[in-house]
Amino acid sequence: MSGEFLFCRRAPSGTVVYELLAEHLSRTAGRLTLSGDCAEQIPDEGGAVWVHGNAAFFPKLFRRLKRLPRQRRPFVVIWHNEPLPPPRASGLAYPMPHAREIAKILLRDPRATDVYTNWFTLRELHRQALPDVLVVSAPGRHAFLSERGIPSHFVPLGYAAEMGRDLGLERDIDVLFLGALDVPRRNRILKSLRGQGVNVTAVGDWKNPAYWGENRTALLNRAKILLNVPRTAGEYSGLRILLGMANKALVISEPIWDPAPYVPGRHFLMAPVDEMAGLVRRYLTDETARAAVVDEAYRTAIGEFTMERSVERILQIVASRGPRGAWAERSRVCQNQS
Repeated sequence: MSGEFLFCRRAPSGTVVYELLAEHLSRTAGRLTLSGDCAEQIPDEGGAVWVHGNAAFFPKLFRRLKRLPRQRRPFVVIWHNEPLPPPRASGLAYPMPHAREIAKILLRDPRATDVYTNWFTLRELHRQALPDVLVVSAPGRHAFLSERGIPSHFVPLGYAAEMGRDLGLERDIDVLFLGALDVPRRNRILKSLRGQGVNVTAVGDWKNPAYWGENRTALLNRAKILLNVPRTAGEYSGLRILLGMANKALVISEPIWDPAPYVPGRHFLMAPVDEMAGLVRRYLTDETARAAVVDEAYRTAIGEFTMERSVERILQIVASRGPRGAWAERSRVCQNQS
């Protein structure tokens, strides 16, 4: 398996990243394969494993990696895109898991995505000297890990054509929320907004193809405003912000501790929950003000915040770490050609 690369994801996420890696690695000898949890074979010390999303989704893979002597392991990269507890610097309280999350924790369900499961997984891997490179998609997650002595790199998710574009459709949905609807806190906020007269259309299902690909693009193009109501207060949802930007829906979000690289007032708007209804009503009636933000956000998303730049940045980080074997040469080639 020397010189081979294994990309692990939970479908359908990670498709664009996989395709970009395949394009980069095609410039050199080597083979990139795709897997969930877990491939029949994993690369040896001359190859690499790239885990996209959340290490907690891949318990079988990491059990196998931990059993290998360190000198025989492939080079391991994790691009962690799921929530972690807030950093102390944020002043935010640790969230209380809801009943469904508690049940998944107790059952050790690999589908768990609560902040504590995610954190404990990364902490245990760190104790086992895994991964070689840890990348997180939000500055707050980077700060949280830094406070606990775990090195990581912040690289945001980037725009790719599959995330959407302006279709020029009639925007007949005033306010849209797109995301999982099994989160009690989120549902309370959406109910409160409806009680204040905000006409919110709330949809979302991880397994439903109606909310992926071209169907998602068409839906977002019908929305004037896209709400960002995270699972926990202050949580960063860069993907939802980017989806709104890419489809010219104005994103109105709860306050985010550090929303970089997105700039409030330029790329999206932030408001406390008790002020959100008023902000929504203002921008629904002021089309000129709404267009000023969405036009700037759209230009920035497709021109600056690209997935290609994000993947290239991770490859540069990998190359700077001086990885072992064939992966070292390929990552340096990718860095030089990017």
